[in-house]
Amino acid sequence: LKQVEIDLRNKLNELNSYRNKQNVLFIDRDNTIIKCKKDKYILNAKDLEFFEDRIIKIAELSKRFNTVIMVTNQPQISMGLIKYQDVININSKIILKCQKLGLNISSFYICPHHPHQGFDNEISSLKTKCFCRKPLPGLFLEASFSRNISLSNSLLIGDSWRDEFAAINCDMKYQWAQKLDFSP
Repeated sequence: LKQVEIDLRNKLNELNSYRNKQNVLFIDRDNTIIKCKKDKYILNAKDLEFFEDRIIKIAELSKRFNTVIMVTNQPQISMGLIKYQDVININSKIILKCQKLGLNISSFYICPHHPHQGFDNEISSLKTKCFCRKPLPGLFLEASFSRNISLSNSLLIGDSWRDEFAAINCDMKYQWAQKLDFSP
């Protein structure tokens, strides 16, 4: 209750109101905040390994933004390797762990699509070239529309060329997760 009083005195409710453009820290998931071997997918929460030091650094940086949103390509859904709900459950465990380390992720956006076909249990309706798969801007535009986000005042932290090009396509700043340096 005391924290709410402090926040009201500091007009945090007005600052974070969707009537105002929001500046957002977007973060990629795999190999940004959790470890994922090349050409492998996280299919079970038991396989989660966190970059704890990196998450703590990102948590410190997040204080400069209105909110934090995780944006992630998860093509294993379209390949039939995992169900959409299971990815949501895994993301929930990631968010809880990040929260314990001081990083409060308010929401996440998932692209379940993949353009290549030929997987044993693939879901044909998700085998498509979509507008939401990074490096295309669809997930960011969706978030921007629903949360009144100023993409040009936002930052994406990621680990791949897809993330970097997504930031470029959205006129956002970009930071490589592997080279985190938050000195002023």
